[in-house]
Amino acid sequence: MRENMKYDTNIYQLRESVLKRMIQIIQQQRYVQDNSIVFYGDSIIEYYDVEHVFKDLGPVYNCGIGGITSDMLLHFVDEGVIKYHPAKVFILVGTNDLGNTMMASPRDIALNVKEMVEIIHYNLPECQIHLLSPIPCIENLHGYQSMHQGLRSHDTLEMIMQEYQRMIPYDYVHFMDIYHSLFENGQLKEDVFIDGLHINDEGYQIITQIIQDTLKGE
Repeated sequence: MRENMKYDTNIYQLRESVLKRMIQIIQQQRYVQDNSIVFYGDSIIEYYDVEHVFKDLGPVYNCGIGGITSDMLLHFVDEGVIKYHPAKVFILVGTNDLGNTMMASPRDIALNVKEMVEIIHYNLPECQIHLLSPIPCIENLHGYQSMHQGLRSHDTLEMIMQEYQRMIPYDYVHFMDIYHSLFENGQLKEDVFIDGLHINDEGYQIITQIIQDTLKGE
């Protein structure tokens, strides 16, 4: 897929890096152990060292795919989640949907994720589904007003979780707000970002604490 290609929702288009990562995830299935945890999502997940951070919880598999959107994750959910037969799955996606390629609305993203969690629950009824909010961005680097393209902004990113809670009213889905954890006194913690979209170790430590606190309460 060319970077400047207009996105056609009737055609499933893949970048080479996304396809290579998908193949890695499929190949990883042959080593899956029982009672595992799967992290499924975009580059925020792919770059998250979950295998090390959560190693004390049992087998952990990173099924994050950089550059992925919610509709692609929906189509890949069988390979990226169901065939792993996890006891728990953590899902994080959304910011790429708001970029200049696809430009889906928060409602569109929530509809994709709703179908995704329904498929997971239907096939793995005992699996605990944790739905994480997208993280914010540094708007003067990646917001639509500064880039003059896409739909990405703090308001639209925050709205995704609001749409999740409105459109996915299932008791088998647990919502985790990591968006607001990257703010302090109403100001974005810009020092935890690498490039305005991705976070550094300190940012991941903040997210990890929220996930660990949630798991302790289960």
